Amino acid sequence: MNSNIDWELQQRKKAYWKTCFLTFMLLFIFCLNLAGLFLGSVIYEETSIIFSQIKTQNRNNSLQQLLNKGTTNYQWENVTVSSPFGYLLSGTFIPNAKPTHKTIIFLHGFTENRTIGLYYLEIYLRAGFNVLLVDSRAHGESGGDSVTWGSLEKYDLEQWVNWLAQRIPNGAIGVHGLSMGAATALLHAELNEKSKRVAFYVADSPYSDFETLLSLYVRQYLSPYMKTLNYPWLANLDITSLLLPYANLVSYFHSRSTFHEASPLQSVRHVTTPILYLHGEADKLIPASMSLELQQATKGPSQLYLFANSKHGTAIFDNHRQYSQVIQHFLQTIGELG
Repeated sequence: MNSNIDWELQQRKKAYWKTCFLTFMLLFIFCLNLAGLFLGSVIYEETSIIFSQIKTQNRNNSLQQLLNKGTTNYQWENVTVSSPFGYLLSGTFIPNAKPTHKTIIFLHGFTENRTIGLYYLEIYLRAGFNVLLVDSRAHGESGGDSVTWGSLEKYDLEQWVNWLAQRIPNGAIGVHGLSMGAATALLHAELNEKSKRVAFYVADSPYSDFETLLSLYVRQYLSPYMKTLNYPWLANLDITSLLLPYANLVSYFHSRSTFHEASPLQSVRHVTTPILYLHGEADKLIPASMSLELQQATKGPSQLYLFANSKHGTAIFDNHRQYSQVIQHFLQTIGELG
């Protein structure tokens, strides 16, 4: 009789400790995922919302004054189009002094606005193009509450292409993008494969894959701290890879897009439209190796020019003449100049 009681007590104890263990594991997994969602939310906020809200205000009054002067005294035209995501996009159309059917759309980089395109204006006006400067979503005067690193911006770009197609029927369209704008252009290039309404793309300092770039930033930031630890396995741990699924989940719920979609490298594998890649060899923000990777993966005709000693997006300032000549040579090669 006693043996049966002891056996029952042992079974109850086993069941109790099993329940405790399962409860602990469920709580641990819950807390782990809760922490992951919190940190993923921080990553998303920092990369896609906070900086765009703080830094997209115009920081170059001289460029803004020039833009205002152009719209007041010349035939520069401020225009808006509707994004497919429910907000307005702002831009400025600058016609060439000599009537032309060719137009270049300029896409600025992260935390900038369309006034940056005025630095590139002379190059394309001299080449016989009209110029359309546009504000990306969540930048400048355009609507939108988050940056999606090209994932949704490519569809906004398509709206500008639609606008130009109506403004200048059967006109030739090119896209010149800088940094995030360059990545947006390359993502749009895949979208353009069916219609071929954009004749060429110029990508200055693009990233090949945003998740890869983000992982690189985090490793560089955490590296000094990790090296002080006495656990080699922890120093080699790729924390970003662990948190990216959570950041992507937060991003999807907020904007219905993910960082994973912001991968020009995957897009250019299907692109046959001519692309010119430009990059500074001294770029520490986005490695020049990313443009090389993109150029090697591009399905169609492409060219790559690296500017020695130039940092991120500074090639046009470091050697304006050379920068202009590279673009002119590319346009001649593809038959868009002359």
